[in-house]
Amino acid sequence: MATNGSVSSKNFCDAGPSCADNVSEWDITWITNMEKPLKQIKYAILILNRPITQNPQFMRRLWNQASIRITVDGGTNRWDQFISSQPEAYNKGLKLPDLVTGDFDSITTEICDKYKKKGCKIVHTLDQDHTDFTKALLELIIHCNQIGVEIENVVTFAQNSGRLDQVLGNIQTLFLARDKLLIAPKIKIYLISDDSISWLLSPGEHVILISEEVRKSKRVWCSLVPIGEACERVTSTGLKWNLDHQRLKYGDLVSTSNRFDGSDKVTVNCSHTLLWSMRIPNIK
Repeated sequence: MATNGSVSSKNFCDAGPSCADNVSEWDITWITNMEKPLKQIKYAILILNRPITQNPQFMRRLWNQASIRITVDGGTNRWDQFISSQPEAYNKGLKLPDLVTGDFDSITTEICDKYKKKGCKIVHTLDQDHTDFTKALLELIIHCNQIGVEIENVVTFAQNSGRLDQVLGNIQTLFLARDKLLIAPKIKIYLISDDSISWLLSPGEHVILISEEVRKSKRVWCSLVPIGEACERVTSTGLKWNLDHQRLKYGDLVSTSNRFDGSDKVTVNCSHTLLWSMRIPNIK
């Protein structure tokens, strides 16, 4: 656990039976396990404007079985480049984007016209007060309402390398989606970058299921990072370096480069929002 250097909170849930109804469970095995069926999972997939580095079979499985498929601005170029680089057999039966959206400052005219001619819905969002990711979530909900589809998860492919401002902008969108109620509170949003996955842990108690594949990986890592404010108290189990009512804050202590202790789950009890990230092996 990397370091850089008893406050109570009404949001902090001391472990015990009274907290049972407030526990959020996170099971991402439906995303990472290639053998796990997705028929019962209601999710949307978003492709942002970053290189697609994941395993082609991993991408095809998630893409084709999604309830809604969206490419966002230059992410349409990236998706087209990705599928064009695959063998002809790969593209047979591959579904088209349901929606192509963004302010279109990155997508090429050629690619936009190509998918328009294929029958994809094209939505131009000009608002510059929000990122294309944020606007794509708004358009996703509009589209779901129009076609009568409910989703419970959003899987977004967005590189966490390159421009730091865009990385931080993606995290900002996670906060906006939750705090401004851009989407229903029950919908979970995941960010996938290379071979890692991230999401927000809101104040309260969380259980994160850790698959055997992850537990056995030698290069696996995880982190708990406070974003925007200190997290006054954090308690965890299932980590190599657990926290016990500790304070996480930039300039003080943050939990990066942590590991798992071999348990099949991690529990996190936090007084304020944390960004949870972890490596998921074998998706590249």
